[in-house]
Amino acid sequence: MIKFNTEFLFGISMSGFQFEMGGENIDSKTDWFKWVHDKRIINSGLVSGDYPENGANFWEKYFEDIEYMKRLGLNIVRIGIEWSRIFPESTKDIKIKYTQKNEDIIYVEITEKDLEKLKSRADLNSLVRYKNIIKSLKNANIKVIVDLNHFSLPLWLHDPINVNLNQNGPFGWVDKEIILEFSKYGAFLAYQLDEFVDYWSTINEPQIVASLGYLQPKSGFPPSLINEKYYKLAQKHQAEAHCRVYDVMKKFTNKPIGFIYSFTWIDPETQDDIEIVEKAKYFNNYHFTDMILKGEMDFNLDNNIIYRNDMKGKTDFLGINYYTRTVVKKFNNSWKVVEGYGYSCNNKISKAKKPVTDMGWEIYPEGIKKVILEIKERYNNPKMFITENGIASNGELQPYFIVSHLTKINESIKLGANVNGYMYWSIIDNYEWSQGFSKRFGLIHVDYKNKKRTFKPAFFVYADIIKNKGIPDYLENYIYYPFNLY
Repeated sequence: MIKFNTEFLFGISMSGFQFEMGGENIDSKTDWFKWVHDKRIINSGLVSGDYPENGANFWEKYFEDIEYMKRLGLNIVRIGIEWSRIFPESTKDIKIKYTQKNEDIIYVEITEKDLEKLKSRADLNSLVRYKNIIKSLKNANIKVIVDLNHFSLPLWLHDPINVNLNQNGPFGWVDKEIILEFSKYGAFLAYQLDEFVDYWSTINEPQIVASLGYLQPKSGFPPSLINEKYYKLAQKHQAEAHCRVYDVMKKFTNKPIGFIYSFTWIDPETQDDIEIVEKAKYFNNYHFTDMILKGEMDFNLDNNIIYRNDMKGKTDFLGINYYTRTVVKKFNNSWKVVEGYGYSCNNKISKAKKPVTDMGWEIYPEGIKKVILEIKERYNNPKMFITENGIASNGELQPYFIVSHLTKINESIKLGANVNGYMYWSIIDNYEWSQGFSKRFGLIHVDYKNKKRTFKPAFFVYADIIKNKGIPDYLENYIYYPFNLY
């Protein structure tokens, strides 16, 4: 058996927008809701045409889903809170103290008096619902990570249709004032919910928000522009927002506060491409994380680094999301992605003869070990959690995916990496952003018409791993592909 230590936490991750809707309570005041309903965006092919209000309905069925989590034997669950549910209307008129140096917000102060004003603006029914969800998880003896922001923003902070069609705001993470609003929101949640929460995460996959929104318009992520300046501003403001909300939340909580980042391993296509690998790694993996873990801000990605003492070390853990690698080759003194590997596969088997998920992503478990060990060296072995790792498939490849990745995580731990837990994405099928309901990541299948849940085989595989705190011998055929079941 491949054993994990007894303190290692096995869990799942969820978000708000992707899971909550599907019943009577519709959250229509987010940028993503407006984005996926706009007929022009749908007709352009940027989004699927599926509507999130036809989703899994976790908001009303959370009791049932938490029973399944108990049956799995989960130790930890990461949930997301929707900013737009807590503050559906603007909080900009509630003024707080802050210090700005040049274009940088370096200090924010929020008092209990400010929080009382925010409470008068909050949707308290939504706050109570989130509190009940968290308490239900705690009553099931499950630790809880609460993530403050997973892609979606309130419409009063980001109107992606107005940005896309009229180049007018509100601009979301491109606007500097969002740092102040995020600080208010985070401090309010810490003040209201902290007694039930074990870990806080401020933000999920910030570079995905910035790169897909402002560099890759075909991704379907709002506002689908090509604007390098906006990309750089979104990166900077998300990093600053994390640091400022970290500071203000620490006044109201002593729980660990971290952030979650989507890492990809970078491989060269040929030996001739090795020289550009580090540049690709920095862009994809470290431009953002260096701002927080090292206090080094390279705004223009030109090696003109400014040291930010107000940002350095403002995290208690690093959440690692990992799905696959990226293969690159030299192109015009820079690099470009090579199709047929990583996120860019069009067939069921990659050019490297590895299986490919329904998302078109190559299954590359070797990459998670390489990412973990590189982070260990770059950042002096910070406390790490694997906060997302999953596969879109009909279920056939799920056991192999889970076992193979957990094996590589185990190997990295044996080499000294400070990895404290693993959270599979996810417990149930959900709304996969611009691709709608067509991609199924859940351990449990959801019939979106009647909301019926049905266990997939991987549910039982993962449950046995959790029960044994390791990978039993009978599952070891799943470590490598092609796996031999006979």
